[in-house]
Amino acid sequence: MIKVMIVDDEPKVREGLTKLIPWDSYDYTVVGTAANGFEALDKFNELQPNLVVADIRMPGMDGIQLIEKLREQDDKLHILILSGYADFDYAKKAIASRADGYLLKPVDEEELISYLERIRQKWLEENEQQKWADSALNLNRERIIKSLLTGTSEEAAEIQSTAVSLGLGSKEYQILLLDLYVTDGETHTVLGEAAERLQVYFEQANLGVAFKLYSQTGILLSKPFVGLQMRQQLTRDLDKVLSGMNVKFTASLGPVVRSLTEISHSYNDARELLNCEFFWAEEGVMYKEMNSKTAPGRTEDIDLTSIEDQMYYALDLGNPDPIPELVKNAGEYLTDEGRTEQEIKRYFAELITGLISKLSMRNPDLDGIPKLYTERIAHLYQKRSLYYLTRHAAEILQTVTSHIDRCQHQDVKIMLDMIHRNYGDNLKLETLAGVLNYNNAYLGKLFKNATGEYFNTYLDKVRIEQAKRMLQEGMKVYQVAEKVGYTNADYFHSKFKRYVGTSPSLYRKQGEEARKHQISI
Repeated sequence: MIKVMIVDDEPKVREGLTKLIPWDSYDYTVVGTAANGFEALDKFNELQPNLVVADIRMPGMDGIQLIEKLREQDDKLHILILSGYADFDYAKKAIASRADGYLLKPVDEEELISYLERIRQKWLEENEQQKWADSALNLNRERIIKSLLTGTSEEAAEIQSTAVSLGLGSKEYQILLLDLYVTDGETHTVLGEAAERLQVYFEQANLGVAFKLYSQTGILLSKPFVGLQMRQQLTRDLDKVLSGMNVKFTASLGPVVRSLTEISHSYNDARELLNCEFFWAEEGVMYKEMNSKTAPGRTEDIDLTSIEDQMYYALDLGNPDPIPELVKNAGEYLTDEGRTEQEIKRYFAELITGLISKLSMRNPDLDGIPKLYTERIAHLYQKRSLYYLTRHAAEILQTVTSHIDRCQHQDVKIMLDMIHRNYGDNLKLETLAGVLNYNNAYLGKLFKNATGEYFNTYLDKVRIEQAKRMLQEGMKVYQVAEKVGYTNADYFHSKFKRYVGTSPSLYRKQGEEARKHQISI
């Protein structure tokens, strides 16, 4: 749509022109109006119209003066002049100032439409020519930049003057390199759109010129980004430009250089930094000083064997909570050791495989579980950064705990059922541990975590509850003791009094009195 601004000191004329024709039918839209030349100049930068329809006689600043001011800001602006019969000679001066035409008031609709159709055709031709010019300029710029980046210093010196003539002249330069990649579910065609977005952003903001070299998108920055705050802001700006595209990026900044002949140094350093993506990409835009930093988050020595043991115990207990921190610590340990990206990936793949196999060997109910995780473990090798690698590894192990938890929950349920059905037998934790293939202490901990009670305490409470029922029914104390699993009547007496607060015989007597009272009523 071609944007139009109407300028006239008469409100009725402004309103009439706005409503005179269906502007949108001719690919025009009225974006605003102004009552005089000064107001028109104030609104011009904000509205950025392609066509201004202006009265030639206005107080303060006439149409000729307005045209001259507008031409200073936009040499390609289209202008239609409004005039009365008395201003005909004056209107000729406006046409000499490259106005597209003039209209006598009151404006004839057909005449206005005729002008609009001619201006529209001219505007389309100009746009097409500008596209070709911009395309040629961009191609030349990109060719020059590539030559400067990949050629010798002698070749760079020879083409420096040509580069400056193409708008590449600056006091300082810096190379920003971006490696764009798609997230799951996206096609690679979106990468081209992302690169175009970045080009538009940097060039419209006059920050630099975009280029494509090998598989990377680059920006020859004419306004370098130095200092932590500027680099952090650059990371946020890049995220904003690519938001909603499901495109991720790794970015690096080369050092600032003072001449075009040196930008290859900035480029080579930035390209080398991209090789450190696995370790530093999550820190934001990478820069040279990162190589001298220690691994993020490390504050003390870590024992890798201890970490692996803690991972296994967490899995064995079905507790997912400590796993992310343990995996993160393992990644930091390996980084500090100087392990390569592939070595770290192989370590986590082997670690997870070993942990799952060890669990499945100990617990028959987990037989076949290792096969479920083969594909997810293989995906570890596809992660582009240590952050995403450790996060994926932690997610795998946390998912494994859900299988452990279900198995353990089922085993505790079996134990509870055994207690409630066989409380009169000589039940022992050791016996159940042997049946369920657990270590005694470990099974006791599982039971405590699930019920909140130790095994023997829970068993005593079930037995005492059953004993209370039998005593109220009138059974002898020694008979009750035997039926609920206590072979020693004195031991039963002490247990009963501990949990109920009174002796079994007194409790039985209270029960008899209560029954007699009910009968008498």
